[in-house]
Amino acid sequence: MQITRPESPDRFELLSAYLDGEASPEEQALVAHWLATDPEAQRVYQQLISIHELCQDLPVPASGVSADQMVTGVITKITHRARKRLAWSGIIVAASALVGGVVSGLIWRSPTPEFAQQSPSPQTPTAATLRNPGRALQITLEQPPVVIPVQVRQQVRD
Repeated sequence: MQITRPESPDRFELLSAYLDGEASPEEQALVAHWLATDPEAQRVYQQLISIHELCQDLPVPASGVSADQMVTGVITKITHRARKRLAWSGIIVAASALVGGVVSGLIWRSPTPEFAQQSPSPQTPTAATLRNPGRALQITLEQPPVVIPVQVRQQVRD
């Protein structure tokens, strides 16, 4: 590992790792060389030692809650949020499905069949054909849309 610039962030990190005992043997040798030959590295290293000692002397704030209670509280809060989010998601999906169903029902509404009282002549328009000529459906009882076999007609009459 070759770090030559004194202001390099890698050099600062390596000094910090050396102080914390996390440097590899190769890195330890490199830092030891810097500390023996470079006054800037010595100054930065002394600052890091001072900061490290000050951090060790900082008081730990006392909490009235044990670690187990804290963990339980956090897990409970996360679970509550997840349930709430799931409930809202379900409501949104249901509302979207309802709106989609209503809209598609309005758009794709099929024409309702209209029964004619008497067979209209092809030239006489009915009310349904006047309102929506392309979608009118008429069913007459005298002329069914499908040819019914004679045997079936006789069975129905009997």
